[in-house]
Amino acid sequence: MIKTIVKEHPLKNITLDFDDEITPPPFEQKALQSYYEAHDKTWKIKEHVSKIEAELKAVDDIIEDLSFRRLGIEQELEILEDWLGVTELEDKELFDGEITIDIGTFFAVCDKHNVDIQNLYEKVVGLTEIYNRDIENIYEDDAVIDPEYFNALDEVYPRYEEVSVHTVSLDDDHQAFLEEYGKVEELFFHYTALAREIFDKYKSLVETTQVIYRRVEVIDQLLRDKLKKEE
Repeated sequence: MIKTIVKEHPLKNITLDFDDEITPPPFEQKALQSYYEAHDKTWKIKEHVSKIEAELKAVDDIIEDLSFRRLGIEQELEILEDWLGVTELEDKELFDGEITIDIGTFFAVCDKHNVDIQNLYEKVVGLTEIYNRDIENIYEDDAVIDPEYFNALDEVYPRYEEVSVHTVSLDDDHQAFLEEYGKVEELFFHYTALAREIFDKYKSLVETTQVIYRRVEVIDQLLRDKLKKEE
């Protein structure tokens, strides 16, 4: 008698027809066990990618925020540099009346920006380590699970008369698995491309911000010198 067995799985349900009058030979049991494991491995990759991609997007938001805040610091910095004679403010004629900057608040904003960028560094280092491990774990032909899993059923199909599983149902389910696997593989390489893009944005943020910090240090020293002269 033919029985349909549905094995629930988060990647996709595995639906196979079996002849309960045939005792599955060891090679069939081994092949199906590998087939089930292929689902497990693929689902694990999907969960991992979804988690890391969410963390990358959170880092991207932080980078955008820090970049915007850096622009605000730079605008006030240019005014201070003009006031202290470091550089001349461009388009000064566009400013009407007096320009007031709270020095204490300015340096507090700079310090907070520095703390936040250091915290971001820790996040980026952690994600970079994960990314590097993931890239190292890629198999030949860019497979994200062991390619042996794709050959697990090769012995079952030609020996269809010996096995309990009906190979038509197996082939249908196998094709559905390969479709889901293809989606996960696509997600994986989307994640790695996104990671490289965000790492580049972080590098650019750090490079531009370090220039601003050095300028802030100059202003800080000039202000200290100015206060000493006025004492």
